[in-house]
Amino acid sequence: MRDVVLVTADSVRYDFADDMPFVDSLDPILGITAGHYTRPSLGGLHSARLGGSVRSKAVSPTIAEVLQDAGYTCLGAAATAQADPAFDFDGGFDQYENFMDGGGNAVENRRSSLREYLGQFEIVRAVYHRFFPMEAVLSGLPPDDEVIDHAIERFNDAEGPRFLWVHLMDSHRPYGRGDDALPVEIDRKAEASGRDSILPDPELTDEEHDELVDTYRQALGRTDERIERLTDEIDAEDPILVVTSDHGDELGEEEYYYHQGYRRRVPDPIVQVPLAIDGIDVAADRASLLDVGPTIASAVGAEIPEVWRGTDLQEAGTERAATVAPWHDEATVALRDRESTLVAADADVSFEEGGEEAAVGRADVDESVEQRLQELGYKDAG
Repeated sequence: MRDVVLVTADSVRYDFADDMPFVDSLDPILGITAGHYTRPSLGGLHSARLGGSVRSKAVSPTIAEVLQDAGYTCLGAAATAQADPAFDFDGGFDQYENFMDGGGNAVENRRSSLREYLGQFEIVRAVYHRFFPMEAVLSGLPPDDEVIDHAIERFNDAEGPRFLWVHLMDSHRPYGRGDDALPVEIDRKAEASGRDSILPDPELTDEEHDELVDTYRQALGRTDERIERLTDEIDAEDPILVVTSDHGDELGEEEYYYHQGYRRRVPDPIVQVPLAIDGIDVAADRASLLDVGPTIASAVGAEIPEVWRGTDLQEAGTERAATVAPWHDEATVALRDRESTLVAADADVSFEEGGEEAAVGRADVDESVEQRLQELGYKDAG
């Protein structure tokens, strides 16, 4: 059985794929994410159904569990609190490294009840975020090169067939570390824009906007080099390689920048990502990321679970793709076909899937996980 390598790089827009020469050489197709930020998107991808997006977690049976049952040694390396074992992303992996200190188990939430209560009011949120915009830092995470080194070592030491998932973070805002990163002043200003709130929003100058976009492009180029190094240095003959992203980023469209879970936005710059598949003949030019699991499983002869809802891209593409954007107890739901997008905002989303109810709800996580998410610029765990 062939080795399988799945790489997800954070925040890569489909229309910026040509800034990643190696990935672009794989002729990526248009991918539609199942969620609007990392956790619901990866939850949908690994679960191959919208239940993972609605719950913002990996839901069994996952890709790793299916391949493990088929005899694979499954290895995961994901340096983000969004993929903490508290959200079940370690399920099915023989070795799973999250690079987080103190995370791993969901416990009683320690959020301030007063802060949550005051946060219900638009004027309070507007004042707070206008004067205290959030910045993002990557210093609490290992550099992608270290994650790649770890993945290569574990992969080459493991018995085959092997399934490797690597999630890379250096393409996440602020798009680098140290001198490579976007200046804090611009990062904060961009994050605070587009709120449609009572207070006026800050506006980036043309020069600041151009610096932000250029910094983003450079980050994508560095990420591309690391993906190519991973494929060059793993000890595998004729592996199946899948490269995609959890979501994109807004770069000033409709005066918004980045991605933020609380906004529940589902525009094309966030939802459309590249999906490059090498080693499998794909009969599609567009797909949902829910299709990744069935395509991999079919290609290696593993049994596809009945509860999976994705399409085997060896047979056809996905003409109509759904994205669920949950935050706390509500969600925005978008349905896309080739011609149009239907969006339902501020909806209570719950449904039965495989005999089990899936519903949007708040995440109760360890305080250390919450802190890690805030370092990346998120308000809370969602």
